[in-house]
Amino acid sequence: MIHLAKILCPTDYSVTSDNAVRYAVEFARKVGAHIRFIHILSSGNAAVKTEAGNDAAVTQPEEDDDIPESFSRVLMAEKKKGLSADIRVLKGEAAKVIAEQAGSWGADLIIMGSHGRTGLKRLMMGSVAEEVFRSSDIPVLLVKEQASGKIVKD
Repeated sequence: MIHLAKILCPTDYSVTSDNAVRYAVEFARKVGAHIRFIHILSSGNAAVKTEAGNDAAVTQPEEDDDIPESFSRVLMAEKKKGLSADIRVLKGEAAKVIAEQAGSWGADLIIMGSHGRTGLKRLMMGSVAEEVFRSSDIPVLLVKEQASGKIVKD
């Protein structure tokens, strides 16, 4: 039997991440899971407010945090419909922070967007999604940018 109680969904608020967020919300509804959305700031962007796990700084969402109003509105609307979810703003190297958060929180599944870069762009910019996929001990569902056609909007 597969137990899916905790879904981790990293977001950078891009179109690709929005697709993954929609998948995570619907997936969580179907299986009755809790979603933890995480947004990762690079090391120099945020003040450390509390410590979590292996040197990953966690901040509780506040008015001055980097959470767009549109994301907050959608999250609050989904929670009013019964979605169990929270959001954390973390600081550090994205792939490492995602892996640390998945382990320390006990996530059963990671759902994240993949920009689908290839060639020189991929070599220059790297792929956080690929690094998470390769290093994760738990299942990772990658939602590509082109998947937006598969998402039914309310």
